[in-house]
Amino acid sequence: MPFFIYTKLMWLILALIGHSAKALGFLGDKLFVEKLLPNPKVLAFLSGIGGVFFLLFVPWFLKPASSLVIFVSLVSGSLNIFALIYFYRAVDRDEISRVVPTIGSITPIAAFVFSYLILGERLYAQTFYAFVLLVLGGILIAFHSFKSRLQFKNYSLLFLEIWVGLLFALSAVLLKFAFQGTDDISAFLWSRIGSFGFAALLLLDPRVRSQVSFSGGKKSGTRNKVFYVLSRIFAGLAPLVIVAAISLGSVTLVNALQGIQYPLLFILAIIFSRRWPRIFQEEISRETIVQKSLATLCILLGLALLI
Repeated sequence: MPFFIYTKLMWLILALIGHSAKALGFLGDKLFVEKLLPNPKVLAFLSGIGGVFFLLFVPWFLKPASSLVIFVSLVSGSLNIFALIYFYRAVDRDEISRVVPTIGSITPIAAFVFSYLILGERLYAQTFYAFVLLVLGGILIAFHSFKSRLQFKNYSLLFLEIWVGLLFALSAVLLKFAFQGTDDISAFLWSRIGSFGFAALLLLDPRVRSQVSFSGGKKSGTRNKVFYVLSRIFAGLAPLVIVAAISLGSVTLVNALQGIQYPLLFILAIIFSRRWPRIFQEEISRETIVQKSLATLCILLGLALLI
């Protein structure tokens, strides 16, 4: 395959890598919520405070930008941490392989709308069909989750997941807007400063301060903590790779590609349920397997249209 084809598809390759790494990070999030630090604000703080390391690049890579671009970048980074607080609350209330697909099926639809209104982005012909298939795959996987929310009238959790999906989508679209107003690295650094600043504000909560050192968290074995540290590596790398994909391609399609997380997340959750059965409780039935197989087929067909 010619080199220019690889270059053209680089956003797609980065999106696939980033979303796969994010799925691995989600498993650690579930473990951490259940066994180590049940406070969602603490988890959001730990995720956002990592932005301090990017401040080292500011003297060399941060370039001047308009006040609007800087403001939008800061808001994008802050929204991401704000969304994580509610995401961890949702993860604490249900299975990881239900919460993630539900939010993940909402996010690309919201991103499509926000991109249309804010960026003026349009999807045509093949890319639109790919988007529809990717979103359909996500909805099929999340169908059982939506059904259970409505069946048991768990509207609060459903609204919580919709809220998280909207926040994640708006954060991504605003970051893409900032990319268009300055170079990608500067916009990314401003967004990390926003994430770091918002995360630092969470320390105003005394409960967050008491649990940051793990002293207020639940007791857990060394093996659990090692697993979480490894998952944090994937969770830390995933946003960087996804941001790079957004800077190169369509923010709508990059968000829609998170559908590839779901089959991987389902398989890994089943595997890890043997080690932590009370945490990773996954329903395995003929109906579930057929449903998720059809969803995976839609996702693969959508992916094929993008190649």
